[in-house]
Amino acid sequence: MSFGFSIFSILGWMLEVSYRSLRDKRFVNPGLLKGPYLILYGTGALILIGVVSLLQVSAANWVTKAPVYFAVTTGLELFSGFIAQYFFHVRLWDYSDQRFNYKGHICLKFSVYWVLLAFAFEHLIFPPYQSLCNHLWPVVKGGFAAVTLSIVLVEFLTVSIKRCLSMTPEEKTMMKALFINTARPLLEDPRVAKLSQYKHHREKTRLEHVKEVAYISFLWSKRLSLDSDAIVRGALLHDLFFYDWLREGPRWHGFRHHNIALRNACEITPLSKKEKDIIKKHMWPLTVVPPRYLEALVVSLVDTFCSARDYMSVKRQGKSAKETCVCTTSSEPRGKSP
Repeated sequence: MSFGFSIFSILGWMLEVSYRSLRDKRFVNPGLLKGPYLILYGTGALILIGVVSLLQVSAANWVTKAPVYFAVTTGLELFSGFIAQYFFHVRLWDYSDQRFNYKGHICLKFSVYWVLLAFAFEHLIFPPYQSLCNHLWPVVKGGFAAVTLSIVLVEFLTVSIKRCLSMTPEEKTMMKALFINTARPLLEDPRVAKLSQYKHHREKTRLEHVKEVAYISFLWSKRLSLDSDAIVRGALLHDLFFYDWLREGPRWHGFRHHNIALRNACEITPLSKKEKDIIKKHMWPLTVVPPRYLEALVVSLVDTFCSARDYMSVKRQGKSAKETCVCTTSSEPRGKSP
């Protein structure tokens, strides 16, 4: 699935760039992200693969397929349009000048185009894709998908943070104060403060990393109306282990340290089920079992984002760490700041 999502996100971007650039007679890079991929097309392709497979099994004819394709493609476009407008405050497309449109998100003309494109996908694109998947080595498909998805995830979270978490100066001050009040008890614990002694990602200490993950996750919790206390506590304790994982510690650190962190965290403070799930599942999907709570999923995604960003850009990493530390420094006792 991840390979298909990656391939069709890129192919969809090529299709959309060609159409918009020819229409506007200039190069147009569509979508919310800047990279050569469109999440909408990747998601739509995965849904169509499932729908096409089901319709082929049931031996449905084109009379049955057409309304199904219409509902699937138009529904996805409508849902994506609302999500982009509500969460990101942006209109990625606008059909307001077209007849039979609904709030500019969908219109009859392009819904017909999507149905035709769905039939083209079924007969012209899906069979070669299946053949390609059968001939490629799993390691090639997995490697391509891992690289593509990592880049997409980092950029998507970066854009999400900028757009969804944008605040006025007054709101920023209030959020920092709320975060500090929640984080202070753990940050004042000498065992948590000890994380400042360990390098984690490049020049960033482990304490700087957990504070950054906790603060960004906290902002998301407020935006999504989640349990912010559990998110802050779980995120601050998610990497509570006391060794240099690059040079020492147990083998297969990536698959084991979440359990080590959970044991150490339980010795420091009582933990709720959500907080335990946040710590134990922060390495998902390496942990195989997915997060049980949305709070744990948020911390896992933010942790992945922060880690990837640390290695992708030295300047950005340094700036981000500095900004996060500024907002949490006042919560630490003297002599324990990283």
